[in-house]
Amino acid sequence: MSININRQAPQTNLVIEQNKAQKQKDASATDNTKAPSSNKDSVQLTPQAQNLNKMKTPSESQVNMERVESLKAAILNGDYKINSEQLAEKLGKFENDFNKAFAN
Repeated sequence: MSININRQAPQTNLVIEQNKAQKQKDASATDNTKAPSSNKDSVQLTPQAQNLNKMKTPSESQVNMERVESLKAAILNGDYKINSEQLAEKLGKFENDFNKAFAN
C-alpha cells in the first residue's frame, strides 16, 4: 500500500490491474480442473497404536445384557460386593499387558 503525501489522486496502471485479474482467473480455473483423486490422504499407525489395537477384544458387540441388568440391580440395592483381591489381580495383569504393548 502506498501513501500519497501530495494529496493527489492516485493513478493506477490499467494494464497491471488487468494482468492481475487475468492471473487470478487462470489460477482459479486450474484449481477447478484438478482431479479430486490427486489429493489422496493416508494414515499410518505407530507401532504402539497397532499394539493397542491388538489388545482390543475381538467382538465388543457381545454384551451379556442379562448380566448387565443383574449387576445394575445389585448396585442399586446395595448388594454388590467388590472382591478387592480379584480386582487388584486383574489391574496388575492389565498394567503388565499395557506395559508390554508400549515396550516394543
